[in-house]
Amino acid sequence: MLESVLWGSLAILAYIYVGYPLLALLVGKLFGRPVDQGGWTPSITLIITAYNEEKQIADKLRNVLELDYPPDQLDVIVASDGSSDDTDRIVREYAAPNVRLLRVEGRVGKTGTQNAAAAAATGDILVFTDATTIIGPNTLRAIARNFHDPEVGAVAGRLTYVAKQEDATGQGGTSYWGYEIALRMAESQLGSLIGVSGCLYGVRRSAYRPISPDLISDFVIAMVIREQGLRTVLEPAAICWEDTLDRPDQELSMRVRVTLRSLVALATQRRFLNPLRFGTFAWQLWSHKLLRYLSPIFCTAALVSNLVLAAQGRYIWLLALQLIAITAGMLGFLQPRMLGSSRLLAQPYYFLLTNLASAISIVRFLRGEKVVTWTPIR
Repeated sequence: MLESVLWGSLAILAYIYVGYPLLALLVGKLFGRPVDQGGWTPSITLIITAYNEEKQIADKLRNVLELDYPPDQLDVIVASDGSSDDTDRIVREYAAPNVRLLRVEGRVGKTGTQNAAAAAATGDILVFTDATTIIGPNTLRAIARNFHDPEVGAVAGRLTYVAKQEDATGQGGTSYWGYEIALRMAESQLGSLIGVSGCLYGVRRSAYRPISPDLISDFVIAMVIREQGLRTVLEPAAICWEDTLDRPDQELSMRVRVTLRSLVALATQRRFLNPLRFGTFAWQLWSHKLLRYLSPIFCTAALVSNLVLAAQGRYIWLLALQLIAITAGMLGFLQPRMLGSSRLLAQPYYFLLTNLASAISIVRFLRGEKVVTWTPIR
C-alpha cells in the first residue's frame, strides 16, 4: 500500500511537470491548428487597469503611444479602480487626444474594472495590459494579425520576466516562466490556451463577456472564449516585459493570490473540466491547472510514505533525493542571494515556493476565502 502511494504520487508529479508538457508538444506538432494570419489593423482600445499607479502611469502612457500602430485606429482607456493617489490627475492632464480616464468607484477589483472599461470601449479589439508592463514596438500589429482568423477570439502576448537582481526569486521566476511559455506555445498550437498572462492580451470586443469580479479574468477569459467555439492563441512576436519581484514574501503573496483566485474560478466554472463536453480543453485544464495546484498533496504523500518505508529500511536512497531537493529549496528562502548566480539551485527553491503557495491557497479555498481587490507591489 505504501509503495503504491509513493510511486503513484511520484508518477502523477512526473506527469504534471514532464509528461503532460511533452504530450502537449507532441500532439500539437502532429495535429496542430495554424492561425490564418493577415496584415489586418483593426481599431484597438487598449485598456490599462490601474490602482494607485502614480509612479508608473506616465511612463506606461508614453510607452503605448509610441507603439507602431495607426494612431487613428488606437485609443487608450486608463481604468482606475478607485485610485487614491495621483494616478487619475496624471491621466487627466496627459496631453494626448486618444487617452481617456475611466474612474470606477468602490474598489471593485481588477476584473470588475476591466468589465467597466470593456463596456466603454469602442475598438474592434480590446487589448488589456498592466501599468507596470512595457510593450514592444510591434506588439499591437502582431496581436492584431491573428484576429484575421475568424476562429480566434483572444490572443495572448509573450511576457518576458526581467530579473532586477541576481537572487533566487528572480532567477527562479525567469526559469519557471521560460518553462511555462514553452508549454503555452505547445497548447496554443494544440488548439487553445487555457489562460493568458494578465500583463498583455487581446480579445475580440464582440466575444468579450463580463466576468464575475471575484474571478481571475486572465484565466476565465479563455473559458469565455472557448464556450463560444473560439480559440485563445499565443503570439510569440507580441512581446512585453515585466520586472520580477525581488523578495520571497512578495512572490509568495502574489502566487497565493493568483492560485486562490484560480481555484475559485475552477470551482465556479467546473463544467469546463468535463472532457465529454470540452474535450482537449478539459484535459488541458486538468493537467496544467488543477493537478498542478494539487501537487502539494502528491508531494506530501510521496514524502510521508517514503519516510515510513525508509524506517523499514526501504527506499532510503529515494528519501535522500527528496530531502536534498527540499533542502536546496529551503536555502532560497534563507539565503536568496546565495543562489542568485545558479539557475540550477534556484529551480528547487521556486518549485518549493510555488507548491507552498498552492498549499496555502488550498487551505484558504477550503475556508471559503476569496480575493477581489489588489494592491501594486512593484
